Amino acid sequence: MGMFNVLLTLGVVGGFLSGLLGLGGAIIMIPLMLTVPKILGVGVLSMKAVAGLSMIQVVFASLSGVARHRKNKFVSMKLIYTLGIAMAIGSGVGSIISKYMSNQVLMIAFGFIAVIAALMMFIPPKSEGSENISRPDDIQFNKPLAAILGIIIGGLAGMVGAGGGFILIPVMIYVLRIPIRITIGTSLGVVLIGAVIGAIGKMVTGQVDWLLALALIISSVPSAQLGSLVSKKTPALILRYSLTLLIILTSVEIWYKIIAV
Repeated sequence: MGMFNVLLTLGVVGGFLSGLLGLGGAIIMIPLMLTVPKILGVGVLSMKAVAGLSMIQVVFASLSGVARHRKNKFVSMKLIYTLGIAMAIGSGVGSIISKYMSNQVLMIAFGFIAVIAALMMFIPPKSEGSENISRPDDIQFNKPLAAILGIIIGGLAGMVGAGGGFILIPVMIYVLRIPIRITIGTSLGVVLIGAVIGAIGKMVTGQVDWLLALALIISSVPSAQLGSLVSKKTPALILRYSLTLLIILTSVEIWYKIIAV
């Protein structure tokens, strides 16, 4: 049960970051699940095993986090429907394709996605203002562009077992021009839809260890609620800098693993 206990602890980290920064948690959970169990001597998880576990964790952490953000009025249902359906289509296809890809190819795919997300976070935002929005659904955005981007992001995320939040958030902020608080709250809803379809793809192709997945579910749901509460009280600029730092560190970590193999 050593691996179960380790994943129980890691789920707390992933869930908290999910609620705090609007991520499904995969960008930090994937490197942690690849590294921590080995360091602690409780076993080694392959990239395919990690991808399956990560997708299940993303579903439950996102569900918990978006429920809290919606109470805080930081969720745009119009954005969720547009991006979510598109990402669900892409995620379903990507998760099935992943069964026929090697662990190394999946690692490299994840590494490239993380680098793209990190670079996007350095684009100067149009504005740090416009955060006090009483009606999130009043926000205007390019729906066809959002749908196309959703399919692409969903496909990539489905392949590596991620919810896609770590690339979705930069796209929402810098391409679709959505305020960061609405982005964080809404992205969890979008990620949830895509992750559910992606998780189904992982399950039907036998890529999920349910005992280990249970550890992540138990720990990530309450910690996502806590992260959402902290997010509401955190300044928007701090949230953006935190996202940038997290994405950069994860990008460096995953490429180190790829090169070291």
